[in-house]
Amino acid sequence: MTNEAPAYPQRPIKLIVPFAAGGGSDTFARILQKAIEDHQLLPQPLVIINVPGAGGTVGSRRVKNARPDGYTLLLLHEGMLTSQAAGLSNFGPEAFQPICGTGKTGMVICVAADSPFNTLQDLARKAKETPETLLFSCSLGSPSHFAGLMIENAAPGSRFRYVQAGGGAKRFAGLQGGHADVTALSMAEFVQFRDSGLKALALLEEKRDAAAPELMTAIEQGYDVIASNMQFWWAPKGASNEKIDFLTDVIQQAMQTPEVKARLNQLQIEPVVLTGDYLMENLIDRTERIQRVSQRPAIALPEIPMIVFIAAFILSVYVIIKTLRHSRDSQVEKQIQTDSNRVQWKLAVSIFLLTCLYILLMQYELIGYQLATLGYVFLTGLLLTTRNVKSVTSMAALAVTLSLGLHYVFTQIFIIDLP
Repeated sequence: MTNEAPAYPQRPIKLIVPFAAGGGSDTFARILQKAIEDHQLLPQPLVIINVPGAGGTVGSRRVKNARPDGYTLLLLHEGMLTSQAAGLSNFGPEAFQPICGTGKTGMVICVAADSPFNTLQDLARKAKETPETLLFSCSLGSPSHFAGLMIENAAPGSRFRYVQAGGGAKRFAGLQGGHADVTALSMAEFVQFRDSGLKALALLEEKRDAAAPELMTAIEQGYDVIASNMQFWWAPKGASNEKIDFLTDVIQQAMQTPEVKARLNQLQIEPVVLTGDYLMENLIDRTERIQRVSQRPAIALPEIPMIVFIAAFILSVYVIIKTLRHSRDSQVEKQIQTDSNRVQWKLAVSIFLLTCLYILLMQYELIGYQLATLGYVFLTGLLLTTRNVKSVTSMAALAVTLSLGLHYVFTQIFIIDLP
C-alpha cells in the first residue's frame, strides 16, 4: 500500500449505501470495494451496509447523525439534491462533508417498444395536448423524477402524471406491463433492457453516447435538458481534512485500476473522479439546474409530532371532562368515585407527559422512530390496561408490530423520511 496513515483507519470503515442490494448504487459500491480490497488500498476492510428507505433519505440521515470520525461514509448520487428540492428531505449537501464524485452516466427517456412515440418532440407534444394523462414512472424525489420535471420545464405547457415505481428494473417492468407510458433510465439500464422491448427517445446529455450512437440528445431535438448521474461520496459534517484527503486518494487509486475501468465500461459509466474545487463546482452546478426546475408544489410531509400532540391533548381533555361529570353525582357516589377520579387524573397527566416526551425525542432525533414508537406504545398500553402477563405480552407484540409496520408504511410506501 502506498498511503501512509498510521492513525487512520484503525478499524473497518462502514460505507452506507441507502438503497437495496443489487441496485445500481450497490453494484457501483461493490466494484470499488473489491478493487480496494484486491489492491490493499486500505489497511482495514471497507464494509458496505445497505440502508434502503424513503428514496435514500433513511440511510443518508444515519450518516448525517454519525460521529465525524471517518468510520461512517455515504455513497449517494444527486438524489440527495433532488430529494431536498422535492421536499422529501430537510437536509442536503450542506449537512455533509463531500469527499469526491465518481463515475458519470447519462439518463435516457424511454418508452415501450410498441409505444406510438418515436421522438422526444412526440412525447412533449402529447403531454402538452393532454396534460397529466401520460404516466411517468419514477422514484419520487429522485433524479428519474426530476428528469421528467426538466422536460416539462423545457417544453412549457407539458405535464406528466408521476407514479411511484422504485428502481430501474421496476420502472422497466411498468413499461412492459402497460402500467406507465414513459420513464427515465440510466444508459446502463437502457443498454441492459433495450433488447427486451424498450425504445429510447432521447439522451439527456451534452453529446451522444458511444453505447448508442444513433440516439439523439434532448438538446439536438430542441430541448435544453441535461441530466446525468454521478456517485458522490460523503462524510458527516466535521470530518477532518486529513481523513477526507486520505479517503479521496484511496478512491482515486481504486478508480484507476484496470478492473474498475473495465467493469465501469461494461456498465456504460464514465470513470471520472471529481475532487476539490472541481467537485464543489459540479455540486453547485447540479444544485442550480435542479432548483431552476419549475416544480409542482413540494410534497407535504405530515406533521407527525403535532398530530400526536393534538391527539394526546384531546384524549386528556376527554378524560378530564369525564372526571368532572362523575364529580357531579350524588354525595354517596362522590365518595365512591373519589379514588377512581384521582386515578383518572393521574392517568391523563401520565399519558400527556409520555406523549410530550415521545414528541421531543423524535423532534430532536434523540432516538429513532422505531425505538421511540415501540416504547411509547408499550408504556401507554401498560397505563391503560391491567398489568398481568397476558396484557404485558399483548402490549409488547402490539408495540413491535406498530413500530416496525408504520415505519415500513411511511418509508417504503409513502416514501416519507422518519427520524
